[in-house]
Amino acid sequence: MTVKQVVVLGLPGVGVRDQAIELARRWAVPHVSMGDLLREAIAKASDIGLAVRPYVEAGDLVPDALAMKLLRRRLEQPDAMLNGWVLEGFPRTVAQAEALDQWLGAVGLPAATVVHLQAMTGLLLNRLWTEREPEETMPAIRCRLERHEAAIAPLLDYYRQHSQLTTLNGSRSFAEIASELAQLDQAETGAVGLIRDEAELDALLAQTPLLVVDCMASWCSSCKQVAPLIDRLAADYGDRVSIMKIDFDANQQISKRFSLQGIPSVMFFRDGDLRQTLTGVKPYQAYSTALTHFLE
Repeated sequence: MTVKQVVVLGLPGVGVRDQAIELARRWAVPHVSMGDLLREAIAKASDIGLAVRPYVEAGDLVPDALAMKLLRRRLEQPDAMLNGWVLEGFPRTVAQAEALDQWLGAVGLPAATVVHLQAMTGLLLNRLWTEREPEETMPAIRCRLERHEAAIAPLLDYYRQHSQLTTLNGSRSFAEIASELAQLDQAETGAVGLIRDEAELDALLAQTPLLVVDCMASWCSSCKQVAPLIDRLAADYGDRVSIMKIDFDANQQISKRFSLQGIPSVMFFRDGDLRQTLTGVKPYQAYSTALTHFLE
């Protein structure tokens, strides 16, 4: 990732703000918080501050156009334009996500990388219970979590469809999550290319006699064990076979389409048809033997 532009999403209790602050510190880029921007604008009684104040005081969502106008003013500042940023608290709606993508394109910047910190509901409930206001009950906390989950779902769908979404396991310790986030700018597919979406996969299937596709996810520990084996496979057979990877989180429909039983799943295609799937961690010889069979 050459430009460090990251949006961090997640449900209450997963630690989005703290992780965004830590990531911005590690990368030496601005941490941009929509909540902070709103509070600062209101405190300064700026034109946007006066406009958004009634919505903030009522606990309502700020209109999309106002929110984007406020964010754009911050992102247009030299430190963000030149160095990138880590953003949290925005977008809250698909319209805001679209507006951000359109603005980035208009100023000649690439689309942002979007990271979803996903944690188990029980863990989030326990965290929120310990942080709650004295009068907040567990049913109220559960309802709050469900409202946020319903609100974030369309955003996750939008970013999956645009191949911008990376999902990380937010149930782990703060240090573990922070370490993986900090490695986003070092993410590479090694000797293996990345298929961005299903349309690209279909094009490859139509054009490539022999295709191997590793369906993986960044949070999957087993996938990380398989990754160097797939890189080795590409080094050994890449002159005769196309060997690629595809991100499961950004292309979840792949699982149903090819009846995958889990990840990692390494799929072997011949003339556009799926001929064999190896699921889980296998020794290198298993992948090599399967591929050799199709080369005969």
